[in-house]
Amino acid sequence: MTNIICFGDSITQAAGVPDAARWPVVLQALLDDWRPGAFAVYSRGAGGHTCVQGFDRLQGDVLPLLPGVVLLEFGYNDAVIYEFTREPRVGLAEFRAKMTEIMRVIAARGGQPVLIINHTERSVLKQGDGRSYADGYAPYEAAIRALSAGLNVPAIDLPAMMRDRGVNLDDFVTADGIHLSLAGNRTYAAMVCDGLRACLLPADHGDGPGVATPGPCGMRAGDGLTAC
Repeated sequence: MTNIICFGDSITQAAGVPDAARWPVVLQALLDDWRPGAFAVYSRGAGGHTCVQGFDRLQGDVLPLLPGVVLLEFGYNDAVIYEFTREPRVGLAEFRAKMTEIMRVIAARGGQPVLIINHTERSVLKQGDGRSYADGYAPYEAAIRALSAGLNVPAIDLPAMMRDRGVNLDDFVTADGIHLSLAGNRTYAAMVCDGLRACLLPADHGDGPGVATPGPCGMRAGDGLTAC
């Protein structure tokens, strides 16, 4: 059995809907339909967390479940600029460094990191510097894409999948424009499931829209990273 660890912030936690409707739970059901008994999905999301806090949670939340596949969903909170400051919670350089180290640790422990490129959001919220949330997050999305390409880490490109599937943002997110609705959780799980299937069996499934699998699917210690 392969462990699938969903590791991220409030998007992964999906606390705004009933437990059975949260996307990691739905993902488990979808994977069971595909390959019964082959996967165990664990949700390790924490509302408001940045990749720095995620790094601090690695030892307790992720390492005991390895080897396995770790879905990394961070960036939204890292990019937040509070109304009383001009700087993001986690600067771009620190974001790159922390995400790289998280992936290095996972790979060194026999795990397979998979980056989730965060879903498109509707710009309702404003940053402390007056810019939209989307504008503030854009450099972090670019950084995630660059990490995927530079470190040979597979990525599930949710914005591309959403465009390909014609996802309606009004149905996908709640009133705040970013967190997932009940329907959004189902769609999110379906996209992640398709991305995982393409990653786990690229020759069998093929790389569909939104799935970036540079080189052979995945990074191991030595592919752009150094093992402990």
